[in-house]
Amino acid sequence: MSILLKDIAQVTGFSINTVSRAMRSDPKISAETTRLIKEKAHEMGYIPNSVAASMRSNHSKMVGIISADSANPFFSEVVRGIEEAATKADYHILLASTEESVKKEADLVKMFLCRKVDGIIAMPVFDNSSAHLDLYRNLKVPFIFPGRRLEGLVSHSILHSDRDGQRKVLEHLLANGHRKILYIAGPKKVSNTIDRLTGVGEAYANNALEVDPDYIVEASGHIEDGYYLTNQALNRGLGFTAVACFNDMLAMGVLKSLYENNLSVPHDIEVFGYDNLYMSQFMQPSLSTVDVPKYRLGYVAMETLLSHIQDPDLEYCTKDFPTRLVFRETSR
Repeated sequence: MSILLKDIAQVTGFSINTVSRAMRSDPKISAETTRLIKEKAHEMGYIPNSVAASMRSNHSKMVGIISADSANPFFSEVVRGIEEAATKADYHILLASTEESVKKEADLVKMFLCRKVDGIIAMPVFDNSSAHLDLYRNLKVPFIFPGRRLEGLVSHSILHSDRDGQRKVLEHLLANGHRKILYIAGPKKVSNTIDRLTGVGEAYANNALEVDPDYIVEASGHIEDGYYLTNQALNRGLGFTAVACFNDMLAMGVLKSLYENNLSVPHDIEVFGYDNLYMSQFMQPSLSTVDVPKYRLGYVAMETLLSHIQDPDLEYCTKDFPTRLVFRETSR
C-alpha cells in the first residue's frame, strides 16, 4: 500500500501541512524538523507524487527522446550523453525509436506531449513535407535535433560537420591515387546522407574530377547492406580500389565481403567508415573512420534543451561540431 503524507503525519505527530512543507524543504520549517520527517518518510518507504509536484511547479522534469535506429550503436552513445546531462539536472528521460518511420515519429511526438514532457530531443526523418515540419513548428515545448536537421528548422540542430568530414575522406583517398572509389551512401530520408553526398561531390570537384554515379550506391545503413552491396559491386566488375561508407556499420559488412573474396585491406582496397563507433578500434583490421563526438552531441543537446525550458524566449542557434579523420589499419 502506498504511504501517504497523512501516514507520516500520524507517525511523527506533525500536521499534514508541516509534513508536506518539510518534504519540499521549505526554509520556514526548521532543519531539525525537516530531518526528522524526511528520515521517517524514508524509513516508511514514502514515494513522492511526481505528478502532483509537476502540477505545482508547472514542470514534469521529464524529456522525450526520439531516437532513430535501435540497431545502430551510434544512437546509444548519443543517448548516453543525453541521459547523463539529464540526471545531473534531476531530469528523467522517456526513450523511443522511430526506426526511420515518419508516421512513428509523429505518433511519438504526440505521445510525449500527452505525457506532459518539458521538451523533446528528436533525431528526425528527413521528411520536409509541410505536415512534418508543422509537427515541430507547432510544438508548445522546446525541441532540439542532435546530429540531424530539417529545412527551415536548422537553428534547432546540433550538427557535426557531415559535409566537411566526408569531403576529407574522399580527398584523402583521391590523394592516395584512387580514382575508382565505391561510395556506399545512407538512406535519402536521413539528412546526414544528403550532407555527406554533398561532401563527396566537393572532393571530386576540388580535384577537377566528376563523380561517376555507377560508383555510388544507397543503403539503409546496416552491416548486411555493406556486405551485400560490396558483393554486388564485385560481381558487376566495377574494379574499385577503395570503399568509403556512410557509417561504420556498413564498413563492417564491407570488410567481411572483401575478406571472403580474398581481397587484402588496405593493400588491395582501402576502406573508410564514418562515426568512429567504440567497436571500430577492436575490429580486425581496425577501421579507419571519421570521429563524431557522439557523447558530447547528446550531452550538449540536453544542456541546450534545458536552457530553453528555463527560458522559453531564448533564441535558438545552430551548433556545428568539428570532426576529424581517424587513421587505423584499413587505410594507408
